[in-house]
Amino acid sequence: MAAAAFACVSGPVVNLSTINAKAGQEVGITGTGFQATNAAQIRWNALDGPVLTTLASVPGGNLDAKFTVPDGTKAGSYVVIISQTKSDGSLSLSPIRAVMNVTGDAGTNPVLGAPAASTDSAARADGLARSDDSISTGTLALVALGVGGVGMFLAGMAALFAGRRGSAPEAAKARS
Repeated sequence: MAAAAFACVSGPVVNLSTINAKAGQEVGITGTGFQATNAAQIRWNALDGPVLTTLASVPGGNLDAKFTVPDGTKAGSYVVIISQTKSDGSLSLSPIRAVMNVTGDAGTNPVLGAPAASTDSAARADGLARSDDSISTGTLALVALGVGGVGMFLAGMAALFAGRRGSAPEAAKARS
């Protein structure tokens, strides 16, 4: 029962004031569940990435800070990482992550794998989602495996019931 109770304990949680920002824009970050006496660092896109903000402590365990999206950041998805360290420099908690999108000058999110200015869906690589009504070989193989599995199950059940159809043993005659 103690293991089940331990599994329900949550760690720190963070929220960004916006998930879409431009390079150079200031973003607010709030959070709860941090260790009040340990220092916190907000880093950009990696555990060893550029430090955006450093806090000497997190009063009451509630994080309330701001950071600026680094200038020159290209449009795309990035990770903001918050870590806390003890006085000896070791981590006091697992790093907490928040995902945000850096938008282009037009304020739109880029298409994954395409240049920020491109919206041409005809240039998609083979294998990505397209409008195609054909049935793939993989789908046919999975259907065949499913039909074979059901057939084997039914054959096994028939064999089981056939083996149990024997006649009932005769009752022993009582001696007088």
